Amino acid sequence: MRRWWPWLLLVLALVPALLISKPKAPPIVTPPSRVSEAILANPRTLDPALADNPNEWAVDMNVFDTLYRLTPGGQVVGDLVSHQSISNKTITLTILPKRLGNGARLGASMVAGALSRPLWPSVGSTQARALLAAVKGVHAVETHNQTYLSGVSVVNQDTLSITLTKSVTPAFLRALANPALAIVPVEDQTHGGRYWQLTNLYGTGGYRLISWIPNGSLSFQRFSGRGPETVNLVDYSNFQEALLAFQNQAVWLVPVDPAQLDRVPGKLLPQVKALQTPGNLQLVLRLHSANIAIYPRLSTQEWVKAAFRGRIPSLKGRWPAGVRRGKPMTLYVNQSQAEAVVLADTLAHLEKGRVTVKALPESMLKSLAKGNKIGAYIGQVNWFKKGATMPLAPLRALWLVSPKIQGVRAFSNGIIDWHSIQSKS
Repeated sequence: MRRWWPWLLLVLALVPALLISKPKAPPIVTPPSRVSEAILANPRTLDPALADNPNEWAVDMNVFDTLYRLTPGGQVVGDLVSHQSISNKTITLTILPKRLGNGARLGASMVAGALSRPLWPSVGSTQARALLAAVKGVHAVETHNQTYLSGVSVVNQDTLSITLTKSVTPAFLRALANPALAIVPVEDQTHGGRYWQLTNLYGTGGYRLISWIPNGSLSFQRFSGRGPETVNLVDYSNFQEALLAFQNQAVWLVPVDPAQLDRVPGKLLPQVKALQTPGNLQLVLRLHSANIAIYPRLSTQEWVKAAFRGRIPSLKGRWPAGVRRGKPMTLYVNQSQAEAVVLADTLAHLEKGRVTVKALPESMLKSLAKGNKIGAYIGQVNWFKKGATMPLAPLRALWLVSPKIQGVRAFSNGIIDWHSIQSKS
């Protein structure tokens, strides 16, 4: 017995170490093989130069890339551009040699043609016309006197230059990040004919179109990057139908308009994710205006929480000092900015008749504010000559997201980035 007791003591000493479990390896996150996303109207076009609603952007943002892109914080960074140099009116770009869905290599020549294509009379993109207005040769392409922009020159296989009629500014780089200027090869349209979107829809975005059933569904397959192997867009006639499909797990992603939040059942509310997009909303007040009234008893936190059922955070702004109490507030808002409209309507409800909301087109709202003809509005920019601002809430894209997936991110316009979709372990 004596000869064994030292060994027994040694074993007992090692027992605690043996009981300590090895650190767990981080779970391997993999994308699901197939994901279905609800859309609330079938796209009329899959041409990014003509897209003007979320249902069309959902396709364009994931099939095509732009030269630049906006980060969630609002910074402009290269997407298909690896290097840039600016000299007064000319910007020279080095293009990343990415592959398209048909295997073709992206190069400077393809990009040069793609920048001209939206201006062709056969396309006639008014948005592209406004974005490229400063580029030399725009009018000649629009009137069919030239096929390609004279201000866009190919330097070599991966380099091109863009010459403007004025100095290059950050605003022009931001224009190149607009989805309307996504890089669509000229050959897609010229070789595909009338139905080129069904047969020749190829970009560098990582997904390509497999099928499109008008008023039914669209299917896409991944050819590069991460994300689901297949994404299906399923058309529903209204939000209530899409919500029911989500509850029945027929779709895993449903866009939620801020005005529709009150239609989401309480048990599903935690599954409404507020995905980050650039920008913040603020209440802008014209100092010494006689047609606004401030109600300090209502905090920003209470206001924003009531508007979005707690799904979008408050920026904790404070009512500014130096604004006269006067008549009940007439609060103006951009009618196309859903989040701002909901905030305005909520304040009117909470103040019970002391706030009147007027929703206008953005151009009219901007004109009235710059002319000091209104007293208060909700927006992103202070257009008053003497105005006070109160931060309200960050801009967010609201989506019902299935518990089966995680890591979902949105592009700058609130559209889901399919490459970000991962399975939840």
